[in-house]
Amino acid sequence: MPPSALGSLRSLTRRLTVGGATGVGWPRHEIALGVAFLVAAALIGLLTSGYLLQFATDIFTFMAMAYGWNLISGMTGYVSFGQIAFYGLGAYGTALLILHGHVPWYVAAPVAGAVAALLALVLGGVMLRLRGIFFALGMFGLVQILSILFSQWQFAGGGQGLILPGALTAHAVYAETVLVAIFAFALNLYYSRSALGLKAMAIRDDEEAAAAMGVHTTRVKIVTFVLSAIPPAIVAGLVAWNRSYIDPPSMFDPSVDFQAILFSLLGGMGTLWGPALGTVILELVGEQIWAQFPEFQLGLFGLLVVLIVVFFPGGVVSVLRRFGWLPRPVIMAPSELPRGSPPALAGEAGGDGPVLEVRGLSVRFGGVTALRDVDLEVRRGETVSIIGANGAGKTTLFNVITGFVRPTRGEVLFKGRPIKGWSVTQLAEAGIGRTFQIPRPMESLTVWENVLLAALNGRRKHAAVDQAAWVIRALGMEAIWLEPVVNLPPGHRRQVELARALALQPDVILLDEVMAGMNREEQEKIRDAIRTLHEYGVSAVAGVEHVVAAIVDLCDRIVVLDFGQKIADGEPQQVLRDPAVIGAYLGEAG
Repeated sequence: MPPSALGSLRSLTRRLTVGGATGVGWPRHEIALGVAFLVAAALIGLLTSGYLLQFATDIFTFMAMAYGWNLISGMTGYVSFGQIAFYGLGAYGTALLILHGHVPWYVAAPVAGAVAALLALVLGGVMLRLRGIFFALGMFGLVQILSILFSQWQFAGGGQGLILPGALTAHAVYAETVLVAIFAFALNLYYSRSALGLKAMAIRDDEEAAAAMGVHTTRVKIVTFVLSAIPPAIVAGLVAWNRSYIDPPSMFDPSVDFQAILFSLLGGMGTLWGPALGTVILELVGEQIWAQFPEFQLGLFGLLVVLIVVFFPGGVVSVLRRFGWLPRPVIMAPSELPRGSPPALAGEAGGDGPVLEVRGLSVRFGGVTALRDVDLEVRRGETVSIIGANGAGKTTLFNVITGFVRPTRGEVLFKGRPIKGWSVTQLAEAGIGRTFQIPRPMESLTVWENVLLAALNGRRKHAAVDQAAWVIRALGMEAIWLEPVVNLPPGHRRQVELARALALQPDVILLDEVMAGMNREEQEKIRDAIRTLHEYGVSAVAGVEHVVAAIVDLCDRIVVLDFGQKIADGEPQQVLRDPAVIGAYLGEAG
């Protein structure tokens, strides 16, 4: 082999096993596991037949279904009890195309998958507005509707079902099923290492906070929902051929869905290898239970499920990760933190006029008035602090400005434009960044991924990586940039929130008690950052804070709220000497 070719091969191997410029590497044990699956699949197809071949076909069928479920439920957190709906559609779609349209099976199955994806696209805008148990029950209801529909539709065989000619050999069905399982794995692989997957996982952790970072949550959920419908639909077409008979009870059987969910839970919900490991392990164990104790099969299988939930809540993958195996790759993380470069300064044009303006703002929650006729201006180059006792309406004011709460009366103008009706995501994209009173970082992600999530707002990947790296260095977070947020103390979590908001490169940034719960050293780091926010491209800063001593020398003006009303607005020393402020906020007679 020529030296240049040998060098290229070594370079490729190093990138696959360690990670190159993108940091998306394949550990050697992960490559070994993938090779083992492929070799086992090939040997089974070549050396087995009859019952063993059918058993292996069932394993890869469930693997494809588990990976489909893992996309929508594991990645976005929207737990579905209705993926079997797409499975049934795929089976019937394939059968009808072959029987009535005389379409070749290798065309019919993918077309049926496309039909299922189309249905998911249509339903996604409605179903994904539901959350939690309501989404799960909505999907379960969809399965029942489709089952009744097909049982009454005589063109599809009605309650009698459809008989298909046995045109495919068992080996051909097995080979195609393996390919569908590989396709489903590839979709999950893409999500585990892409910007789209990062956004989906952010939705899983905190959908509202993700929207505040510029994530189009509905769009991401619908795309994921559509992709999750394809593997079960295609593999069901092969199942139909394999069985040569389908009917509504078998094709829309909720217990089949339950098994796919169980396989993902055992292996590790939301992980890349979880569905594959869970399917293989439970299918093999279940087969042994059936062979040895057929009369106790259901009871023993149920006991196994209970043991899994109690002793392996994170699945097999979580156990393996304790030994350093199958780690989740940090999405788009470079092998080393780049230097980054500061963004172009925002808001240079427009003079000293208000970048943010609130006029006559009132908010009522039932019989409670949270804000009453509040006026506020934040001009370019200003840092404004908003203080007041607990319940004064400070956080409500920020929630109205950022689209989380609709005002009862009044308006908010951003750079001179009314923003009534704008969504949280639109406001983030327009240039309003914020932190939250109670920190809301994405806990299953790392510091890098939290900051990158915001940096991806309207930027190409290379620019987003550069922006995220610059922000992390600017805030002195180099030592923790690859740390999972769940392991961080409260002070560092607030620092992550500030970094995330700054990565948006906003025109105005709203800091909601960003120094609360910090020790003096941590407060000084945040104070240093606030002093230089204008140098980072931020046109204006508005902050809610209880630590008055920490903001007096930082802000140009202080605004005081008391029971939803503005009672003072001016220079810090002037406001803090105001008798009304002393009486309402500091608790002394004025």
